[in-house]
Amino acid sequence: MKIGVDARPLSYQLTGIGVYLKNLLDELQRIDCRNHYFLISNGTIDYEIKSPRWRRIEGRLKKKLLSTLWMQVWAPIIASRFQIDLFWGPRHHLPLLLSPKIGTVLTVHDIVFLRYPGTMALPNLLVERLLMKRSLKRSDAVITDTHATAHDIKGQFEVDPEKIFPIYLGSPKLPGKADRGNGPDTDLPSRFFLFVGTLDPRKNLRRILEAFRLLGPARHDVHLLIVGGEGWKNKDFLEVLSSRLLSSYVHLSGYVAVDLLASYYEKAMCLVFPSLYEGFGLPILEAMSCGTPVITSNVSSMKEVAGDAALLIDPLDIQELTGAMKRVLTDESLRRTLSMKGLKRVNAFTWKRCAQETLSVLNMCNKRQAL
Repeated sequence: MKIGVDARPLSYQLTGIGVYLKNLLDELQRIDCRNHYFLISNGTIDYEIKSPRWRRIEGRLKKKLLSTLWMQVWAPIIASRFQIDLFWGPRHHLPLLLSPKIGTVLTVHDIVFLRYPGTMALPNLLVERLLMKRSLKRSDAVITDTHATAHDIKGQFEVDPEKIFPIYLGSPKLPGKADRGNGPDTDLPSRFFLFVGTLDPRKNLRRILEAFRLLGPARHDVHLLIVGGEGWKNKDFLEVLSSRLLSSYVHLSGYVAVDLLASYYEKAMCLVFPSLYEGFGLPILEAMSCGTPVITSNVSSMKEVAGDAALLIDPLDIQELTGAMKRVLTDESLRRTLSMKGLKRVNAFTWKRCAQETLSVLNMCNKRQAL
């Protein structure tokens, strides 16, 4: 079988979907000895191919804002030229002009555009509104990261439940100390909470700052380190951050390399991740894999991923978040318990199993299409 893959997430700085796709493709290269894969993107694909059955098909359009249009126009042409049997869209959308003879699998990570549209950048919101519903209708199978997202799709769209397959992501592969160089982390405070994620409203950063302020960083001699891309619609957050009270205790590092990120997780007292909504929440597993305690939300997919290995809080309740941060800060026994539970919890999430289950869906759809 020839499988076309929308590989655009590998043409830009890796975010959640890019991490998902890279790790999943790595495992598919290891376990799939039969199928041929064509990675398709509007720009250069930053991904190492080891299998002779895999190849890149790269365009020359570097502008990210036009990548959706490029995929809609060129993917059907490429699919016809290389006689693609099945097309997999790992980022919510399918090329809608594909031949009906080509099977399709769609991965939907979340439905933020319906649940929290005000937290999205306008171009992304418009693309989701234009293509999501049509892509779901065109798909032969839909993969979701969690049962929570599968439930959301069933509730919002007329999608046959029989074609929805929840498949958990694997635990992120962060390098251990022996595999890392000496990163520039000597200026880290001795005690700090950590947030990892894009700086956008859905990540609930303003409430994180307010809860941190109520905790009393000066009184407890504790800091907050915020790691992630600059995001969008974060003017209010930046205004709060600029206040004299917080400016000495809150640190923005921006996007960091994976070696440095692993070091931050290991040295943090706790990951604070009270998002308003997530399709999965990879930082939860990243922290747990490093033995770092986690505070996260009791809504959407986060409670499903964290299980009983994290402190779950109402993301809208600032007082509850402050209380959870204080518990972690002052209770060493609690930190040890959360650390041990987290290290055990991540064993339930492997990229090998994710790849095996994804490959089963791809093969199933191809067989159906051949009938």
